[in-house]
Amino acid sequence: MQLQHKSRLSNWTGPDLDRQAERRAAERTMELLKELEAAYSLAIESGKPLHWIYDTANLGEDTCRFLFNSLGTGEVRITLYEGEAVATETDIAGLWRLKIGQQESLVAALLPLCVQKALDCGRDELHIPEDKPEGLFAAEPLLQEVVDVLGKTDVSEIKTTVPYQIDMVRQPLTPVDKTFLLSVIGKGPVSVQLLGFADSRIYSTKVKGLWRSVIINNAGKSLLDSLVIARIPPEVPAAPEDLPDALAKIRSVYDWIESDLARGALG
Repeated sequence: MQLQHKSRLSNWTGPDLDRQAERRAAERTMELLKELEAAYSLAIESGKPLHWIYDTANLGEDTCRFLFNSLGTGEVRITLYEGEAVATETDIAGLWRLKIGQQESLVAALLPLCVQKALDCGRDELHIPEDKPEGLFAAEPLLQEVVDVLGKTDVSEIKTTVPYQIDMVRQPLTPVDKTFLLSVIGKGPVSVQLLGFADSRIYSTKVKGLWRSVIINNAGKSLLDSLVIARIPPEVPAAPEDLPDALAKIRSVYDWIESDLARGALG
């Protein structure tokens, strides 16, 4: 564990950063980790929502680099309104780097509030146009299925259960069907990238609770292209059951830095 943490820090430390500045960055990072530990502990013990925000403008550039490198990068990146806001998950579940314009903050929440607000944008129902193109085959019954499921599904709360999903790759959709279907569902303000073995993207639509999830492998083949009905697909937000492991990771990072300072590997 010690070696893993040290290798992370070596990605940015170097002769351009003097040891005194390095020590200050490490100590300030430890202070913030203590605040995070308290916030996570409170959420776990009380059952209340995880909520903690820190404006990183209060930190110097060296401390920000040290802090963010120590926290690592997770698998989820959420973009709102074509890049007006971006939330990037750290390696600690429920902890996000949030950038809105030129302002950057560190946010502890299952899902940042600005993302939750964006989920309320859009129509309450899916409307299928009366005018349809020639050659339409499978799109209309598929869209009607979406309408029926949306009418029976509560999409007002974030849930970690498996959502209703329609895999369009397995549907007999013609190019006309696909074009019509995508024009009907439209695009919403939320775009999610999931980092992993393939290019995985999740898009909100112009209808609340309706998403499009796409996975393309490295060869450019579609592994999945589905419609998902949920407040938000469950793989995007952190889950309450993730918090104990996240708390343990916060404590481990703190211990790594404290140990490196004590033995002179930092500062």
